[in-house]
Amino acid sequence: MKESKRIQKLKEKKVNHKLGIIVPYRDREQQLKRFLSHMKDYIKDIDYEIFIIEQADNKPFNRGKLLNAGYKYALDKGCDYFVFHDVDMLPEDVDYSYSDKPLHLATHLQEHDYETTFFDYFGGVTMFTKEDFKTINGFSNEYWGWGFEDDDLLIRCVQSDLEIDKESFGFGDIKTFESFQFDGDKSYISLKGKNKQLLEDEFTVSVMVKPQGVIINQNKDYDNFPIFSIPGHNIGLFYNSFRRFFCQTYDESKKPYSTTTEILGETWSHLTMKYEIPTMLNGSSTWRVSFYLNGDLVDVIDMEKEILQLSSDEIFIGASNGDKTNDEYFKGLISNIEIFDIALTDDEIKDISKNPNKLKLRNFDNFKSNEFLYSQINPALSSENSCIDIGGEYEISLNDIYLYKDTQSFKTFLPKPYKRLSRFESLKHKTNSSIGNKWVHKETRKNQIKYYNEVRQDIVDFRIDGLNTLRFNEIKKEENKLVTKISIEL
Repeated sequence: MKESKRIQKLKEKKVNHKLGIIVPYRDREQQLKRFLSHMKDYIKDIDYEIFIIEQADNKPFNRGKLLNAGYKYALDKGCDYFVFHDVDMLPEDVDYSYSDKPLHLATHLQEHDYETTFFDYFGGVTMFTKEDFKTINGFSNEYWGWGFEDDDLLIRCVQSDLEIDKESFGFGDIKTFESFQFDGDKSYISLKGKNKQLLEDEFTVSVMVKPQGVIINQNKDYDNFPIFSIPGHNIGLFYNSFRRFFCQTYDESKKPYSTTTEILGETWSHLTMKYEIPTMLNGSSTWRVSFYLNGDLVDVIDMEKEILQLSSDEIFIGASNGDKTNDEYFKGLISNIEIFDIALTDDEIKDISKNPNKLKLRNFDNFKSNEFLYSQINPALSSENSCIDIGGEYEISLNDIYLYKDTQSFKTFLPKPYKRLSRFESLKHKTNSSIGNKWVHKETRKNQIKYYNEVRQDIVDFRIDGLNTLRFNEIKKEENKLVTKISIEL
């Protein structure tokens, strides 16, 4: 007789799962002591064992390979689900119970003031069943040094059709729009006109943009991709290989200033840069550049001197200066580009971001400054290699630009891991990520190049790099109650 669904569920609940907590480790003895002591006191009512996998060689640290090794040891000890756990994260409010789908647990970290981590972050502490981890062939073994093995892990889940969450991004009321498509290699738009006149007074720049991946330059330490650039010292708006937008400017002494967004997904965003000068009216003694994302203020830059006056009579969209030797080209979609020779109010910027396709030749909502429209570049008024400037200030030429005229939605759905909300204390250590626009470790740049130029381009097959290609030498094994420590050479 066939069992009812109710009986089946009751049987499933009686399954006793064993958790394997796998910790990659090297040269953090004090942190390891705290971690083991804390976990012993914290985890209750769960059958578990901790596996410390120590890298005992002089090669760059390889987190993914250590975790793969730990999985095999834990599997031999009867574990059927696994938490891959960094040693510097101590649980404060964490549920380690079984889950039948991949989960990200490191959602609220003390080092980030317990704010939620960025939407597709899959590092720190993750959970997998035996079956799912085998399906994705584990971690890649090819990320040496810090970073990107967790980004690779999410892609493996997507490619294996595991149950992955999706996050919706979008804003505004307009459902569709046209755009220019940039290939990241030689595409750009040139605006020839009176730049000097523009920079002599206040102005506002507004642009709709959607990055579509990045093309990593192996000869550089980092990558900037111009969206709106006044050449010379590249004043304007940019995207970088850290998946952040940033605003950059210089004062007349050529001192640089910049401000940056948090990590973002490859979705439509509205960027605004506003330049204000001191006036007797507001009593300011500084020249101010304000940077907005989707109508919300990101940050302000206060300069003691006025903005650098550049001699160039050109502005570039999607490139630094149109010179191939520069190798800085944006890849993705850009819609309306608007320049105003006035500093728009915060309310006006907010309403423009909500209505990016509305003509700026008439008022709407709080927008009242249509008479100050200096230039507007709209793909709807473009041909194969030219475009009409509604403001009439620039001669516009399109260079290897594709007019993307299909209907596009503001809403973009991007993959992210399912998250079980958790809080962790963060033990202090030297930063391994980035300082400014540069990685701390040279190996991280190599990892970034591999991830973007190979993994994201579907050049490599995860089925030939992972658990099935894992090789290491066991040096020493110590087994105690609930804790096994294995030293290995990679």
